[in-house]
Amino acid sequence: MTVLFRPALFILFAFFLLSACKPGDRPQEKRTRFLMGTLVEISIPGPATARTEEASNLAFAEMARLEQMMSTHRPDSELSRVNDNAGGSFTPVSPELIEVVRRGLEWGERSQGALAMSLGPVVDLWHFDGESGPPPAGESLAQALTRVDESGIEIREQEIRLKRPGMKLDLGAIAKGFAVDRAIGVLASRGVKNALVNAGGDLSVLGRPSAEKAWRVGLQHPRKPEALVAAFDAEGIAVATSGDYQRYFLHEDVRYHHLLVPATGLPSRKLISATLVAKNAADADALATAVFVLGREKGLELIESLKNVEGMVIDASGEVGFSTGFKKLPGFEFRGYP
Repeated sequence: MTVLFRPALFILFAFFLLSACKPGDRPQEKRTRFLMGTLVEISIPGPATARTEEASNLAFAEMARLEQMMSTHRPDSELSRVNDNAGGSFTPVSPELIEVVRRGLEWGERSQGALAMSLGPVVDLWHFDGESGPPPAGESLAQALTRVDESGIEIREQEIRLKRPGMKLDLGAIAKGFAVDRAIGVLASRGVKNALVNAGGDLSVLGRPSAEKAWRVGLQHPRKPEALVAAFDAEGIAVATSGDYQRYFLHEDVRYHHLLVPATGLPSRKLISATLVAKNAADADALATAVFVLGREKGLELIESLKNVEGMVIDASGEVGFSTGFKKLPGFEFRGYP
């Protein structure tokens, strides 16, 4: 028996919990759109004005533009054209796509392969974005793994080529965070000094909701969607969480989630949640996936090797681990697990 859990539902819970900000009674403009497979919220303190409405619309438009560029579900996207041309010639692409692929490759190297941009053939076998289950057969998985090859990704100025036929890029571990960063940039460029952008749990903040308070971020309990594990104040940072509860299905009482180990093509079983705090959402997004795959010991070791990065992990046994500075985040509150 396979029980399906559609990702949008669980992302929705994470969305409301992670955007828990309480700037007192001050009015706050909140707008939402469904983009990049999740609900995206833009919150701007103060009453809505023509200026803030225009800024929000432009930020949403930028995220939609990037989705059109980097989606594997749109046959006319730049990323799809790169994938369709695997084994062929170089494909001209936008600078943003080049930047995302480069950064993904960099984090793949720094995490010793825990993150892979070329995991597309394996991701396709799991069908986590639709009705899924049972897990893919071993032979199909083994064949797909032969096409996962980071060294086969070539970048030349504003062009990308996949060396071998059947290769496929999937930017799900970094593109959403990158889009959040770009949305924050658009808001700032339009004169918005205080805002929060939250894309299904990948979030970044600008300024403060009020002079007295910073943005308050709550981290969802992996097994109790209505509860929080921890909370802290956020100012000038980005946060991303990867968990086995966001996109998954149950088959014969086994949980199969979307956070796959590049070397095996199977879900990582070392952690159930990894939360990363960084200066930008793209790095937090990529690192959350990498740390989840690495597990507690190696994941925290990677975090400790990086500047301006903190993390909290919950392993498969329910033990919670923190990087050196995570508990020192302003307003940190640990509510306990389980």
